[in-house]
Amino acid sequence: MKRSLFLLSFIFLLTCCEESQDYLIPASEVPGWLKERISHDEKIIESDPQSGLEISAWIRYMFKGQYFFEYRNGYSSLGPEKFNYNGAKIMINQEPYLNFERDKCCKEFVWKGPSYIDY
Repeated sequence: MKRSLFLLSFIFLLTCCEESQDYLIPASEVPGWLKERISHDEKIIESDPQSGLEISAWIRYMFKGQYFFEYRNGYSSLGPEKFNYNGAKIMINQEPYLNFERDKCCKEFVWKGPSYIDY
């Protein structure tokens, strides 16, 4: 019985630790390109805590029935970059995104750097 319990506990620990990202939405809802980008940024933060990435975040919005992602970094002089679900950058000064800022909704954080402060 002890052996079975130990084995089940070990298997549980392995499966729990398999996904190392700390997403704020279900991992199944994060597109592959964004998982790779977040993983890359986390490695940079780990190796260089002064990189500036520790104050960044990824946010998901809904616009016209589709998910879009916004990258925010407090050090960047550019406005937040916006991407569609497939990872293509969108330009909010061009159709069909002219009303993106006004009509986006349902803000959900996907990931926050360890020092991110919402603004």
